[in-house]
Amino acid sequence: MMHKNHPRRIPTSVSRVVVMMKLLKIFVLLSSVVLFENLGAFGEVSAASTTGRRGALSSAGDASSFDVLDKEDAPTPNPEEEKKMNSWIDFCSSSARELYESPIDPILESEVQNRRQDPPIKITDRGQMWFRAESNVRADARTKSAIFEKRSKSIPLMLFGDSITEYWKLRVNREVLMKTLRVENERDVFVNGISGDETSHALYRLTHGAFPRATVDDIVVMIGTNNLGRAYRLGVEYSNRMKKADEECLNEEQVRAIREEIPNAVAGILAVIEKIRVMSPNSRIVVLGILPRGLRNVRAWTGTPQASIHDMETSQRLPDADALESRAFKGQFTLPNVFTKAIDFVNDAVKRGIENEKVGGDMVYYRECADAFLTVVDEESDAKMLNYDLMKDALHPDKPRGYEALGKCVRDILDSLPENWEFQNVRARESGEIAQMGVAT
Repeated sequence: MMHKNHPRRIPTSVSRVVVMMKLLKIFVLLSSVVLFENLGAFGEVSAASTTGRRGALSSAGDASSFDVLDKEDAPTPNPEEEKKMNSWIDFCSSSARELYESPIDPILESEVQNRRQDPPIKITDRGQMWFRAESNVRADARTKSAIFEKRSKSIPLMLFGDSITEYWKLRVNREVLMKTLRVENERDVFVNGISGDETSHALYRLTHGAFPRATVDDIVVMIGTNNLGRAYRLGVEYSNRMKKADEECLNEEQVRAIREEIPNAVAGILAVIEKIRVMSPNSRIVVLGILPRGLRNVRAWTGTPQASIHDMETSQRLPDADALESRAFKGQFTLPNVFTKAIDFVNDAVKRGIENEKVGGDMVYYRECADAFLTVVDEESDAKMLNYDLMKDALHPDKPRGYEALGKCVRDILDSLPENWEFQNVRARESGEIAQMGVAT
């Protein structure tokens, strides 16, 4: 039987590929035409953008290792700007500057009460390293309590706070600790601090076993700088999400974030004082004001592994010699900066809470060690900046020289306080009372 010849059918998938290739060729031809027509305009826009970026960089600092421009390419800095030694960072807009310069609203007592921080049930924003450190602090509290109770004595001194407190434990600072604080044995000082802690974390530790069962003669508290630091970072993260961030300047969101954290920081510090007083009713409590801090230029530093910090003189590697002398680097230590007004306001509010409102009751003293870390740069105007030799990372005291200055300040404060006679009548705590307060058992 004869079959009719039918034309060969091309598979559907092959025909689709052929059609797509033809369309692609047409698209490439059209794009080439548009590209050559607009090439001149594109070059003009690129040149203008580059010029604008150079202007922003040159205003941030001199032609140093921080600039992306070659030195011969960079514009000549204004001599007047060189003399001013302004911070390496500026404001992105006039509204940001106006917000920074505007007065901070006073904090009402009712507002502080409303913002008083109860210790959180769980710490959700801390990682495994924090829980390991918190576990070690609780173990230290139990050990020291057992030692001093066996001797029927009280712990002479407890330092309570964040990383500035924790770094007293570093090997490089131990000799300084014993020398400046005039203690016979390291065991006489309980260093109760964890890096990165804010007031809420401190409250959590106080109610979860990080406070010793044994009585303590003197307690020195310094907490709160990480509240402001975290607020600044949140402002940066928000700016990144909104695509408003610029590493060369501060925008309105970053300035507002720090200002809005001020009442929380004040309420948190006062809550810590009250909690410590409840847990140690007969101790002298010294509350140190938040130390001044700089606005760090991350491009000026090279980070180092965390494990090597304990053996280093500072927690950061130093930049090269040219960078150390640049205005961009030194600008990190100039005052005031975006933190200065907030720190001053928090310190003043805490001082008034202690001295006027008697937060924590008797034997609570507000003192400051800020002057130990400042140096005068202009005697006529009394302008000051952070002492680079004592605070190389613009946040923590240098190891060990900065801690020597801090320890001397603390010792002078303790020596100047009235004698504590309350310990003559200290009663032993009942076991039920201990469990209720959350102290180490």
